[in-house]
Amino acid sequence: MQRNFSRWEKFKRFLKLHYLRLMRIDASPHNIAMGVACGVFGGCFPVIPGLPLQTVIAVVMAFITRSSKIAAAVATWISNPFNWLLFYYVQFKIGTFLLPIDVQFDPAKWQVSDFMDIGWQGLTILIFGGLVLGVPLGIASYFIALYFVRRYRRRKTLRMLARRKKL
Repeated sequence: MQRNFSRWEKFKRFLKLHYLRLMRIDASPHNIAMGVACGVFGGCFPVIPGLPLQTVIAVVMAFITRSSKIAAAVATWISNPFNWLLFYYVQFKIGTFLLPIDVQFDPAKWQVSDFMDIGWQGLTILIFGGLVLGVPLGIASYFIALYFVRRYRRRKTLRMLARRKKL
């Protein structure tokens, strides 16, 4: 008997799968959290094609910081096709606010062809905006991931101890 899942149920299962994949990595909580931070930071880079290059950036950063490469690759999904427009919009606004570069581009009416026409100045704005956005998100994701990994492992240990007492 095959069960049909709604899109929301599929999305929840997808999130749970990746959550458990992160929690079960055989590494210290610090290494996993650093990998997540590298992945979130790499996921903030405005690159097309997005995920493959963002994953490469995140894994290279994980090698440099000697953290979990798997966690870094999984965490790049913070930037995904569903929220690229939001990320690019925020990055563009941050970049134009901080850099004295004038580019005729309205990210509110964004289309893929517009992105290709913004040139090096527009790409500079997006990359700078991604760096400025990626640093605080990466730092925050480190502490959030560290909390959740420690909590997961603490609960797992308590469950194992409770099972041993029953035997």
